[in-house]
Amino acid sequence: MIRPESLIGAPVALQAPDGRVFRFHVAALVPYEGETYAVLEEESESGQMLVTLVEVAEDNIPAFLVQGDEEIITGVMETLVARSIARSMEDEEECSCGHHHHEEHTCSCGHDHHHGHDCHCGHHH
Repeated sequence: MIRPESLIGAPVALQAPDGRVFRFHVAALVPYEGETYAVLEEESESGQMLVTLVEVAEDNIPAFLVQGDEEIITGVMETLVARSIARSMEDEEECSCGHHHHEEHTCSCGHDHHHGHDCHCGHHH
């Protein structure tokens, strides 16, 4: 059985009705109204994003069905933004090395973290 989190970053090729192929990667998975949606980001300068419904067939190959319903698109994107904001607030006291830095010490990321200074991850500790 395919694990949804394993899809993050996966390449996805979508073919338009006229035969053109557009290349994307899975930027995020968002649960919304009991379904799992993948937000795809185009592998081009435009970086166009598409909201797709993820369906996994019996052969364990995921299908990405482009959504046209504005209510679903808006709901998925709002959920994604809300999750991103919540995650950034949680990470505010965490460096990218995964440790909390409240007092001066050296952690496994190799940097000294002083309370009140920024580390390489850009978060204030």
